Amino acid sequence: MFLNVNLIQGPTVEPVSLDLLKRQCNVDASMTDDDQLIAAYGIAAREYAEKYTRRAFLSQQWKITLDHFPAAMYSGTINPALRRDWCYYSGIWQGMTIALPKPKCISVDSITYLDLTGTQQTLDPSTYRVDVNSTPARIVPAPGLYWPLNTLYVPGSVAVTFTAGSYTVDVFPAAICQAIMLLTSHWYQNRESASVINLMEIPFGVKALLDMYKVTVLDYESMV
Repeated sequence: MFLNVNLIQGPTVEPVSLDLLKRQCNVDASMTDDDQLIAAYGIAAREYAEKYTRRAFLSQQWKITLDHFPAAMYSGTINPALRRDWCYYSGIWQGMTIALPKPKCISVDSITYLDLTGTQQTLDPSTYRVDVNSTPARIVPAPGLYWPLNTLYVPGSVAVTFTAGSYTVDVFPAAICQAIMLLTSHWYQNRESASVINLMEIPFGVKALLDMYKVTVLDYESMV
């Protein structure tokens, strides 16, 4: 099943202030000529860091679209890796799980789908459960229920809109801030796409700082 991930509403604030970015770039606070440029570099650095770590840093809204609701058929056998949970038939329920990228999930805002008449329907939130504490966050039908069966198989017909954000501005990892500042100052000092200088990444540089927060448990890492 194809999975498409789209940004609906980006964060309204940035984790690193313009003043701090200017100091990293050795630009005097009273000089404002390059403020817009430095701020743009800061946003690009944050976007790079989010893409690299596969996270959403600050509160933002995303939407994933699926071709259909996930379904699992029980064959009467249990995967050896799941036998410790045999009494819960975890193989069935894991197969019905919708996993959300861009941790950490704050809330699921809506789940919509196309019914057999092609009409868009919105699922009642009481019909599903969301585990926002896991990575990735997981959505499953409420106990005793299943995903809707009266649906059309249409690419992108199921849409999950959710709000994600791993941190707040007040509680934000210093290592990620440092990586954003390093990238911003590098781009500010090197404004071309190529250089005759043999540039080398410094030890404990951007990727080393971001690796501490990189999410590696998603099945569809390369797609998000």
